[in-house]
Amino acid sequence: MSKRASLLSKVAVFRPSARTSVNNSDNAQAPPPAYDAFENDQAVADGRPPPEFAAAVEAETANLTAAFDSLKLTNGPSSTTVDSCLAHLKLLYAIQSMKEDVGYTDGLWGLWNTLAGPIDLSEKSPEEKMKDKQLETLSQIREKRWALFAARAVDRYEAWWQSFPGKQLTEKDTESVGSEAYIKFADRSVAELMEWTEDMLPPLDVLMVWHTHMLNPRSFLEDSMLAGLRSMWTTGMPWALVNAAINTDFAYNVADDAKAQWVAKTGLSWDNADDPLIKTLRCPRCNTSLQVPWTTCGMPEDYKGDDDLDLGGNGYGDGDLHYSCAGCSIILCKELLSVAKFVTDVRALIGPNNRPMPGTVLDPRTGMPEAPPPEDVRKKMVPRTFPNRLLKSGLNSIRTKMVELITSDSIPKPSMQDVRAEIEKIMDNRMLLSQLDGFTSVLPGTKYQPTPTARMCIRKMMSRYWGNSSIFALDLTGAVMRQGVFIEKMYKLDWLHSPSARDTMRRLITKYQRFIGIMKTFRSKVAVPTLDVDLAWHTHQLSPSAYYTFVVSETAQFINHDDKIPEDTLSVQFEWTSKVYQDLYGEVYSECTCWYCEAIRSSHISPVGKIFGMSAQEKVAESFHTTGAAALHPPSASAHISSHNSVRPSFSLDTAHPAATRRKRIQARIEAMHKKRLEDAYAKAQKRAAKKGRQLPPRGEFYDHWGYPYYFYGPYMYPMYFMPGAYYGYPGYVAGCAGAPGACANGTCGGGVAAGDCGGPGVSSLTFGGGCGNGECGAGADGGGCGGGGGCGGGCGGGGGCGGGGGGGGGCGGGS
Repeated sequence: MSKRASLLSKVAVFRPSARTSVNNSDNAQAPPPAYDAFENDQAVADGRPPPEFAAAVEAETANLTAAFDSLKLTNGPSSTTVDSCLAHLKLLYAIQSMKEDVGYTDGLWGLWNTLAGPIDLSEKSPEEKMKDKQLETLSQIREKRWALFAARAVDRYEAWWQSFPGKQLTEKDTESVGSEAYIKFADRSVAELMEWTEDMLPPLDVLMVWHTHMLNPRSFLEDSMLAGLRSMWTTGMPWALVNAAINTDFAYNVADDAKAQWVAKTGLSWDNADDPLIKTLRCPRCNTSLQVPWTTCGMPEDYKGDDDLDLGGNGYGDGDLHYSCAGCSIILCKELLSVAKFVTDVRALIGPNNRPMPGTVLDPRTGMPEAPPPEDVRKKMVPRTFPNRLLKSGLNSIRTKMVELITSDSIPKPSMQDVRAEIEKIMDNRMLLSQLDGFTSVLPGTKYQPTPTARMCIRKMMSRYWGNSSIFALDLTGAVMRQGVFIEKMYKLDWLHSPSARDTMRRLITKYQRFIGIMKTFRSKVAVPTLDVDLAWHTHQLSPSAYYTFVVSETAQFINHDDKIPEDTLSVQFEWTSKVYQDLYGEVYSECTCWYCEAIRSSHISPVGKIFGMSAQEKVAESFHTTGAAALHPPSASAHISSHNSVRPSFSLDTAHPAATRRKRIQARIEAMHKKRLEDAYAKAQKRAAKKGRQLPPRGEFYDHWGYPYYFYGPYMYPMYFMPGAYYGYPGYVAGCAGAPGACANGTCGGGVAAGDCGGPGVSSLTFGGGCGNGECGAGADGGGCGGGGGCGGGCGGGGGCGGGGGGGGGCGGGS
């Protein structure tokens, strides 16, 4: 094994802190150890830890070993338990350790620390560090290493996924009553479990991507159905094997047989960094074999260029793929690959097996397989299959036009915008639409149009291709980056090393069960979890069939775990969730004393209730402090809002489209209103705290990312350190308005669903009070939002919204 590969597969027991004097700029900025037993660094002259440290580590290792060995785990589906939550934390620690090893490996893929310039290692305040351009560049280099590693991990996961045997789903399966490939796919009573053995375990980077995939429950179910991987979906994460493979240093170790089997099944190296630096692709147009570099950002270690360092790049794993085909001269780019994926899926649909298009497999409202009506006439009008019928119909020569996007030299730069344009032509023609649904004539003066659910399904189908050229329902590279935010927070909370870890797990499981109860009661709302609730929720989702059975029995739908929610929507809905939780259970929801959580609790207190004495909400908040519970939850070590899925609408990044400019103004007003509400609530909380002799922490906080501080106004915000243009799939945005790239076709809805945000009853609206216009999503919840649970625990509430040119709602209006 190479030295570099060894670095990526092992976790050091002792890592010097930022205060330790080390003659290496990267080590000097290294993160602190996972568990620091001493206040002061006491490294001896030769670099070894002091004897006291070694003894403490040895004792801690023995305790951890005993604790981990006693976990009661299986390799099959299970409910959320204390032991499965602890095993999950152990996996998250291993992933975070791997991430740090990758980011801090100098020279990986030609990304050298020296490219940042000389680093000032003197002690500085966060404000002073924020002015250090070299330090910021160094942090971006480390982030780029991890971004490339994640992109390669997703590519490796795809190879692993395709190595499992499975029979692809067909339209006939979806129309057959009792089909085990479809309607009974999720029935655990008739499903066969995968018999996991140690030699089947994949590398840790691939396990990480699988973990992320499963945390998008509806997407994972759809992908598993389309590929026919029923036993894999039913069984889920083999916790017993995974727990055994991770030692107390959180290094992932498997037997040589597992590594040999991986290489034999996939043709790839066990270590991510040992795979080739070239990605072999077939040109979508002429089928020429192309050797595309993974990145063009690498430089010699002694590079002395005068220009600013470009971490965007034109390689396959970079943010702006640009490669000219030697056979036909077409430019290979992400847009072309997305169109190629779409055309491939259309060919599979119209081919002999009639495989359904992605996005048309599950009922868009419940997220469950949908048995079609028995009558042949009504089968033709099932809303879920509307996109398939449209693409197969041949209306307006759509089949030919779709294939020509790839085959015709007259279309030099095909994009998903072209696909949308062709769909719009049919959606705008009421006569063609009536023929598609089997109506031979339409009464004079009437305007036939498909049902709102049918139009929603067009948007669901399109969502599988915007910014996504993989075989999966979503771009997993961006999803891995977003999930990394949660993983890092779990790592910093460090519950595994707490003597009360098991009690903590019990409490968070109780909170999770209550959280599901809130979703069951308030189905048209978006419920937002705290970090502790999210750990239990994630753990349950890693046993997909057990999670499916539980939430369907509780809520009559397959609750999704929304991968993208605009940051202000997330914060407003967190405020709502917190109030409802306190009303129902008489306890604070977010057991945290940061300024944001104090402000949220303050916002629940009604001034009317105070006229008659202390309100119920104020009693709950005050009890949190008077009982001493607040003292146990300092801001730096508390589980407040879980915001790993927080994103910014795309118009905040690209204002070229007129609708984006208009929507950006609306969004800015909404953000200002929300910020003012938080400021007012914080001011009230300060006054109440002062009367009780308490002092609240200041607003905002500095977040250290790869050694560089970033200022965050509040914990609900999307990660400011994300670098647009540097990722294979940018993790920090969602399409923001109709007509803009990534939004819906006119006649279907406004922006949201297509971008992976407003997936009907399964995700959140773009802004609080926004969502799809009434008559578009058709749910009618609160005046036109996407009703019905899912998303971050609820449907899209609110009136007004992004009207895309079809039905009510009007342009990009923002409800109140």
